[in-house]
Amino acid sequence: MDHFLRKLISGGENQNLDFKYCVSDSRKIARTLSAFSNSGGGRILIGVRDNGSIAGIRTDEEIYMVDTAAHLFCRPEISYVVRQHISGGKTILEVEVPRGTKRPYQVFPDTKPLGTFSLFPLSLFGKGED
Repeated sequence: MDHFLRKLISGGENQNLDFKYCVSDSRKIARTLSAFSNSGGGRILIGVRDNGSIAGIRTDEEIYMVDTAAHLFCRPEISYVVRQHISGGKTILEVEVPRGTKRPYQVFPDTKPLGTFSLFPLSLFGKGED
């Protein structure tokens, strides 16, 4: 594992870094993408448990879920950069989400907005479901 990634993981989760064991639902990851875009930006490390241990992922499926979240469930669409890292034969996906330029970003579960998510403060603004 490279020094940069090791340093990120050792610092633990914070308002700019979220660990995800896996992505099983694009709608859920859309909330994190939206929150980072509505605040100062951040990184999601997929394939890392909350305690910082490496679980690894199935790369193609996870990239598809993030892409679906950013382009189908977020309005406006959210831009991001994906990097793959290998540690002990396991793949970690780093999703870097910049601060959005078209805020606010909202999450749409189907046709109506679910809400606007932000990390400052950690709350849901507007009406919606959690």
